[in-house]
Amino acid sequence: MQVQPLFSASEVAAAIGRVAEAIWRDDSDADLVLLCIAEGARRFADALCERLVRCGLEPELRSVRVRRTVGRTLGAVQVGDFDPLGLAHRDLVIVDDIADEGTTLRAVLDLVEDVELRSLRTAVLVNKTAARRHPLALDYVGFTVEDGWLVGFGMDVDGEFRELDEIGVVLDE
Repeated sequence: MQVQPLFSASEVAAAIGRVAEAIWRDDSDADLVLLCIAEGARRFADALCERLVRCGLEPELRSVRVRRTVGRTLGAVQVGDFDPLGLAHRDLVIVDDIADEGTTLRAVLDLVEDVELRSLRTAVLVNKTAARRHPLALDYVGFTVEDGWLVGFGMDVDGEFRELDEIGVVLDE
């Protein structure tokens, strides 16, 4: 499997910085929770959290386990045990690595829809527009691409390429 570089490690770091600064501008007085859609979004959420701490915020980092892919096949969304009631009256940013069809992010948004939140926003490292099936209001976006199976910085194919510091697109063989 070959991967064509798309965004370098320095471009990824700069995008994370831009997203963190935007969150800080919007939530500098917030009781902020970053809800990471694990495990793909973990690196992005950790990097965001680190940048927000440097800005003077002390966000709480939580995660919700969601499984949807096997290889390059998208299946039904499976959400692990998660009690959203602990988020009540807080400022929530749902963090995901990639918004493609929008199914996974929509499932997590639905999970918290009945919770009385102070604010709710979304942050994605990559907004992939071509496959969108569910309309999403994305508040913070690192990169926008049209299509392609992306890997790196948490995104993977069966666990491979997740550790890359850059983001690339898998080339069909």
